[in-house]
Amino acid sequence: MKMKKALLATICSVGLLGGLSALPVLAADGIKTQQVQFKKGESGATINGTIQGGQTLDYKLTANKGQSMAVILTGKPYFNILPPGSQGEAIFIGSTEGNNFEATLPAKGTYTIRVYQMGAAESSHAKTKFKLEVGISG
Repeated sequence: MKMKKALLATICSVGLLGGLSALPVLAADGIKTQQVQFKKGESGATINGTIQGGQTLDYKLTANKGQSMAVILTGKPYFNILPPGSQGEAIFIGSTEGNNFEATLPAKGTYTIRVYQMGAAESSHAKTKFKLEVGISG
């Protein structure tokens, strides 16, 4: 866990975390999707969002094989990381592995950071704020 925060801290301290440029799209299955694009010259973004009840939010970004990805979610929702071409199979499951992810990516392509709620927050239609910090390096 220290390594995960250290990678994201390094990305932040170099001034690489910046804004998010995204256009939301609602898929046929009800999943709201946004393409994450880092500002020119930057390799990170902070996303402040809100999720309600059983809503699913997908944040998509393209990366290369061998690059490192760090993701930290602050708030009560969970997130999963889905690799390129995934039909729902995750390489990280936040509900069992926590709200911090850091790994060397196994393939080139578009990765999905899927934010969701479970339990009472999902069934009671609770509206929950969160902060998602994403960084790519290498």
